[in-house]
Amino acid sequence: MDVHCSACGEPWDSWHLFQDAIYETMLPEDEAHGWGRLPQSERLSPHYRAAFKEASYEFGKTVMHLIRCPACPADAQPNADRTAIKHAVEELLGDDLDAIAATFNDHNL
Repeated sequence: MDVHCSACGEPWDSWHLFQDAIYETMLPEDEAHGWGRLPQSERLSPHYRAAFKEASYEFGKTVMHLIRCPACPADAQPNADRTAIKHAVEELLGDDLDAIAATFNDHNL
C-alpha cells in the first residue's frame, strides 16, 4: 500500500517506510536492525527522528504519516489540510499501522 508525502505528494510503499527506511539513515547497522524490534512508542523517539531527518524523512506520530521525504524539493511545504487529516487518522487509529496505511491509501493521503 502506498502512502503519500504531505509536502510533495510522492507515493511511498508503507512496507518500505516500516522496514527499510531506517537503513537509509546514518545509524550503525546493528542499531538500525534493532529498531524494528522496538515498541511502536519508541520508534520515533527524538534520537530516531533526528536520524530520519538527516536522511530527509519527517514523520508524524507514526512512520505511516510522511510529512517530508527524500524526494521533496528544498522549498516544498507540507499541505496543511492533508497533514491535519493524517494527524486525525493517527489519533483515531492509534498504533495500528496497517489500518493507518490502509486508510491513507484508500483516501490517497
